[in-house]
Order: sequence, then C-alpha cells, then structure tokens
Amino acid sequence: MDYDPSESPLVKLLLNGKNYRMAKGQMVQVFDERMMLNVVRSGYIKRYLITDDGSQSVQSVYGPGDIFPLTPVYKSLFNRNIYRGEELFYYETITDASVCSISEATLRGAVLENTNIYRDLLYVSGERLSSNIQRLENMALRSAHSRVANQLAYYADKFGKKTSEGTAISLPLTHQTLANILNLARETVTHSLVRLH
Repeated sequence: MDYDPSESPLVKLLLNGKNYRMAKGQMVQVFDERMMLNVVRSGYIKRYLITDDGSQSVQSVYGPGDIFPLTPVYKSLFNRNIYRGEELFYYETITDASVCSISEATLRGAVLENTNIYRDLLYVSGERLSSNIQRLENMALRSAHSRVANQLAYYADKFGKKTSEGTAISLPLTHQTLANILNLARETVTHSLVRLH
C-alpha cells in the first residue's frame, strides 16, 4: 500500500487548524502558546539556536508540507521528553510563509478518534530521522567542499524541481544561511560553490 503524506489524516487535521501568515524575516518563537503542532502551507522557515559566540546554527529548514515541532508531541502523547537541552530554538521565516497550527487538545482528541494519526506521526518522525542522519553523515565528511555538495544534493532531493537543465532547488539559500546550516565560514561556502559551478 502506497502512503501519501499529503493525504494523511494528520495533514488534513492541520490544514483545518488556525492559519498564520508571516512575512519574510519574521521571528516566530511560538505561534501561539496554545498551539502545538504546525504544517507549512507555503514558504520556508528555519529553526536555529544562538551559539556561545553569538552566531546562528541552523538546525532545520521546513518547507511546504513539513510538520513541526515533534518534541512537544512526544511529551503530550507519550509523556516522553525527547529534548532535555537548555538551548532555546527560534523560528524565522526565510520567505513569506503560511503555517497552519493545532492545539494540544485538538491533537489529543484527534488521535483518540483516529488512530491512523499515530501512523502519520511515525511517518513524520521517520522523515525527521532521515534528515538527522543526513546531517550526521554530512558532519563526518572531511572537506568543506564535500559538505556543501552533500547539503545541496539533500536539498535538491527534498525541495528540488526537475527542469530541462537539471534540478532547481526552490529553497532560496544565501551563502550565509548555507554557512549557518553547515557551521562553516561564509567565505568557505562561497569558495566551495565557485568550485561546484
């Protein structure tokens, strides 16, 4: 049986939630204190933390169809703390974006009515696991050039659209954002991109 995440009960539930429209560059730490789970309808959002030296370390980039964050879901449904760190994560729109959100109460009620939502959450968790494995593998690469190429290949697979000339990545990335994702200097990323061109 093929699984279509865009047709899942969870996505349908989220799309019927509260809709937020945000401009590019808008900081969004919490959409609403009562809101718990979100799906990106359009646009791109990055999740990052501020490192000890004051720079950004981008942990994730969410695009259309991506569901986030998952850690509160585990706490709410399973009483399990997945993340125990002290760091605060922030969300910022990379482009204009639209996000739909549901509350903890809505999610808890929905899983009681439709246990297939657990399957959907398992699928989303698998997507996140895949993203984290890619990130770990990327960190193991020895050269900055290889790390940049690997990250672009990942984004081509996740956000790419086939064209007559190859694959166009719809995610608008600056050299600095890519550097923040890879924890490299912007100049190193620029040099690697020149080599790849």
